[in-house]
Amino acid sequence: MPRSGRARAEPLSTSPDYYDLLGVPRDADDDTLKKAFRKLALQFHPDRNPGDSTAEERFKAINEAYAVLSDPQRRAHYDRFGKDTPLGMDPSRGGGGGAGAYVDPSHLRDVFGDVFDDLFGGMFGRSNSQHGRDIQVGLTVTLEEAFRGAERTVSVTRPTRCGACEGSGARAGTQPGRCNACGGVGQVRMQAGFLSVVQPCPHCHGKGRVITDPCPPCRGTGRVSEATETKVTVPAGIQHGQRIRMANQGEAARSVAGQDGDLYIEIEVEKHAFFERDGRDLVCEVPVTFPQAALGAQIEVPTLDGKVKLKVPAGTEAGALLRLKGKGMPDLRTSARGDQRVRIAIEVPRTLTAHQRELLEALDASFQEGRGTPSEKRKSFLDKLRDLID
Repeated sequence: MPRSGRARAEPLSTSPDYYDLLGVPRDADDDTLKKAFRKLALQFHPDRNPGDSTAEERFKAINEAYAVLSDPQRRAHYDRFGKDTPLGMDPSRGGGGGAGAYVDPSHLRDVFGDVFDDLFGGMFGRSNSQHGRDIQVGLTVTLEEAFRGAERTVSVTRPTRCGACEGSGARAGTQPGRCNACGGVGQVRMQAGFLSVVQPCPHCHGKGRVITDPCPPCRGTGRVSEATETKVTVPAGIQHGQRIRMANQGEAARSVAGQDGDLYIEIEVEKHAFFERDGRDLVCEVPVTFPQAALGAQIEVPTLDGKVKLKVPAGTEAGALLRLKGKGMPDLRTSARGDQRVRIAIEVPRTLTAHQRELLEALDASFQEGRGTPSEKRKSFLDKLRDLID
């Protein structure tokens, strides 16, 4: 009997048209075909319509229709000859298809995509990989560590291979037994309409063996959770947000033959009190006095290599960027160094002695009297002011 509240499918007419079966026009594109098939296949799938033979018949028919129309050559032949040959195929192509025809699962996934997962995933599971999963952890480093490189240690709690059973899941001294569901081959065949699909056995997960006497420490899983200390080499030049991959340091595989996952270390570079990073360049701000900026000077500037001398040209204005070539960060791949850009900030004293004030007033008066050459900005301002007054 069908489930309560579910309408029973209408019987099919004799040899229905494939386009009518899917409810699409004859010029339907691939995307339209796929959407129509997905909707109908989910609607009439036998698992959703237990006991409804008409729904099962409809499910087989729409599978057949989509298999033909999704293949350009078979569709062209069907459009020309209809169903005169099995599944609309030319006999010269061989293997006329028909009910029970074997379909390779990898090809089926290419054709049906996520529809295949919707139809068969519930019975067999969407993933049967025995490989361990990847793990990602964060690691905070200083700018100096990112500059020079460093050796650090991270703590990771992850499933590792059980030492008591060496990952087999069976109690020490025993062996897993043969899986009765698949006869020990690890695969089972599923029939759905004209499709015959081979999939890993859901009972033993493709191993062909089952645990009859599980290992106590891992309870038959072959894995135990363990906190481990892992050494990480932080390469010089690494940037914020980049990841370091450590192969086979993630979760242990679920089977002895499987591959362990990877461990990814995501780097967070701390903000520095003095430097800002701009790619391979470093940017910092250095204060100078007005006389140093006006007269020129040689000042000491910190770098990640230590202090160096920097020449401040006479007439340097506030905000000017001076470059120290090759004093930036190393490139992660080539080790070539970027530059350090020094932004000049001119200090304005908040308190002055009487003598300092007297000297500054005299200097200002000399500028006003034209005894000094005004800067380009001041000259431009004076010219604009004169034009405005005139």
